[in-house]
Amino acid sequence: MKIAIIGLNPGTAIYAQYMAKDGHDITIFTESQGDVIIMDLLPHSLLNIVNKESIKLFTRKYLEDVLGINVINVRLSSIIINGNRVLIMNENYGRGVEGKYDRVIIGSEALPRESGDCVSIYRAALSPSNYIINGNDAGKNTESLMLVTDLGGRAITNSSTALDDDILKSLPINKNVGAGECVSTDYDVVKPSIGMVSGGDWFIGRGFTFRDSLSGIEYVVNRDYQLIMMGKLLAMRDLGIIDSLPLMPRLEVGLSRNWSFLSVGLTRNELGTVFRDLSSSRVAYHSDGVDIVAKVIHRGNKLLSLQVLARGIKLFNWFSSIYSLIMLNNTAYLLLDMGYEAVFNTVRGLLEQLMLNLYNI
Repeated sequence: MKIAIIGLNPGTAIYAQYMAKDGHDITIFTESQGDVIIMDLLPHSLLNIVNKESIKLFTRKYLEDVLGINVINVRLSSIIINGNRVLIMNENYGRGVEGKYDRVIIGSEALPRESGDCVSIYRAALSPSNYIINGNDAGKNTESLMLVTDLGGRAITNSSTALDDDILKSLPINKNVGAGECVSTDYDVVKPSIGMVSGGDWFIGRGFTFRDSLSGIEYVVNRDYQLIMMGKLLAMRDLGIIDSLPLMPRLEVGLSRNWSFLSVGLTRNELGTVFRDLSSSRVAYHSDGVDIVAKVIHRGNKLLSLQVLARGIKLFNWFSSIYSLIMLNNTAYLLLDMGYEAVFNTVRGLLEQLMLNLYNI
């Protein structure tokens, strides 16, 4: 199969890897001159929480020399997609080169940017200082509060967060900020021009709008982790392993040295714009080494949101299992066989309690 991938990001890179290993002819069109970066981990790299090399998902050398993928550098704004045809416009001569493919995968590319007087969270290393967190990325706003807290700094935000206030208040945020440096979580998203798309096409990238499978409310994809899952699922479909693509709930996840959070679905503020009769259930666990707060929001016995905030346990390591189970509508059996270590069993027990309460079991 001859496949064109327009836009290189962690999700399209994973998809390209699976399909190239299966022998398909892959061409990637990208503005990027470098390797595939997991932008979500850039702040952690600047703080030496993760090794700088670990934020590279795939190198250009690996994609081209090892997998045999043809990578073409071109401005995404000069590409027009119509069904299975990809047209690259020549800025000087009008119509340019057109190619026909068996499948076209539409991606986007994200670029960190400054926002007014604010420095970018993706470019500036934080310190034990005073910060005002601004931006439209709810998950990154939440994670930035965690990072500043771990550093011993002070932070406030009036921007949206991925956790409800009653969960977020468990984070020991020092909000005593008179004046501080403004940090922005915003970034630019570059997309190709899209004309007519076929039913078999799928969008993998930040900035694309999907419908949350739990609530039916539209949301914008922000997390590289969700893109990676999207790429794997799309590859499994195109390789004939699964028959169709499930509708995905919104995912927000983040970590610092000591804290981590998981949010599946939308927050109460977001859900409240559509639903009036919302209920919630909340549990907490505290010990010397671990603090865990978890919450579900539901309407009747329909789960709409799951939020977990934890200290001393890296939810980041196993959030994908929770997310995948919810995504595949196995909610009632959410965590019946997850985790073997003592702390994992504690989390499992807490979330099982929430689920059992939700379903009146």
